[in-house]
Formats: sequence, structure tokens, C-alpha cells
Amino acid sequence: MRVAVGSMLSVIGLAACGGSSPMSANGGSNQTITMVDYSFSPAAKTIKAGTTVKWENTGTTSHTATSDAGVSPAFDSGSLTAPGTTMDPYGGTMKTSGGSYSMTFSAPGTYTYHCTFHGTSNNMKGTITVTP
Repeated sequence: MRVAVGSMLSVIGLAACGGSSPMSANGGSNQTITMVDYSFSPAAKTIKAGTTVKWENTGTTSHTATSDAGVSPAFDSGSLTAPGTTMDPYGGTMKTSGGSYSMTFSAPGTYTYHCTFHGTSNNMKGTITVTP
């Protein structure tokens, strides 16, 4: 019985360590770009084809992640609200997360984008470079 328990713990230990490779700083299956104040962070990101990028609004106002003219495939997150607070049913308040939007980039290339609200006035622009 000790052998079976030991074997089971080894299997559990291997599963806990993960069977997939860890994400690198420049690639992986999922990457996040935050919208903070009036900028994308990071503003430039290099990823591998097949990676999903998630934009998360953590700033103080609504933003968008909208592809520049001529970028294909075109994308537009629509208005992503800023985090805030709301009343709960019992009269207290609770924090709400900001809006988010995800897109998977399948083809290598350079994808430029901007916030439709702040891209011109605050130079809120970004670039995603997709490698094979």
C-alpha cells in the first residue's frame, strides 16, 4: 500500500508542477496588456502565432483596443469600462473589475492599434508583432 500511495503522490506532484511549458516574456499561449491611465502597458509586445492577447482596463476611464486602418484582421474591443464600485443588495459597496477583450493572433505580422477615445489626444497606441 505504501508503494501505491508513494506512486500516487509522485503523479500528483508531477501534475502540480504542470505538464506544459511555462510562458516566456515574449510568447506563450496567453498574454495580457493593461490599459492604465492613458497608455497601453506594454505598448509594444512580441508574441508567437497562436497566442491570445487579453487587454484589461485597470485605469480610471473607459478605453478601446481598436486596430488601425488597413490592419487585417481588423479588431475592435468596443468600450471597456474602468474598474469601479457598485452597491451590493445589502447597502454596502463592492469593487468591480474593468472591462477586458481577448483576441488570438494566428498569422505572423505587425498589428498596430489605438484607443479610439485617446489615441489622438494622448498618443494611446500599441503594436503587437507576431512571429511564426
